[in-house]
Amino acid sequence: MPGSIAPVSSSDPFRPPKQARSRRTLDRISQAALSLMEEGGLEKATVASIVERAGASVGSFYARFDGKEDLVHYLQDQIWSQARDRWDASLSGQDWTSRNLEEVVEGVVTLLLQSFRADYHQREILGRERRQDEEGARRVFSFHQHILSTITPHFLANRDEITHPDPEWAIRLGYRFAVGAIRELLELEGAVGVVDGAASAEAIIPELSRAWAAYLGAGGGPEVEVKADTGVDFFDPWG
Repeated sequence: MPGSIAPVSSSDPFRPPKQARSRRTLDRISQAALSLMEEGGLEKATVASIVERAGASVGSFYARFDGKEDLVHYLQDQIWSQARDRWDASLSGQDWTSRNLEEVVEGVVTLLLQSFRADYHQREILGRERRQDEEGARRVFSFHQHILSTITPHFLANRDEITHPDPEWAIRLGYRFAVGAIRELLELEGAVGVVDGAASAEAIIPELSRAWAAYLGAGGGPEVEVKADTGVDFFDPWG
């Protein structure tokens, strides 16, 4: 699966279609499942309701999946793979070579908001409601680690502007700070449709960028002891 974050193992119960007609049926089943889950959550999206919405048969569903749980795992793979591909395309579409540190930070924050907003609700359904799903949590962690690996070189290209004693640690911590603030914004948008001006996208991008850039350049205080990475996932499985 191109761009997949968590490769499907040989024992995965999903049986990929080989013919174009079968692929179209799979697409309809996937879209029907996502729309039903968005409307009523995972529990409301039964196999019967999914195939009815997709205009497919129960047999066509079970020809591909052993049950709804396998469909959910397939959708998780698809959502996070598409999110990763979308991020890579957005990042590579920018010219970073002539930007100073503040401009790099603002560009990254802008792309983060755009990327996460694109399918936030779907990732919420397939992520946050499945908080105890270790496989799903690994996908989320891998996704964020990938983003960090792609943005860090652009930050470090302006190494002379960074005064923090540990630049890579500061980039990672600033990223977590930015992701948390963006998540809060998207949750507010999803809950009430609109948000007050102080929490709007127009306001949050420059403010987040300023805070992150200042942290990277704040080297006047006492040095912070940076502990070894324990491998603990700092991120909730969110969309």
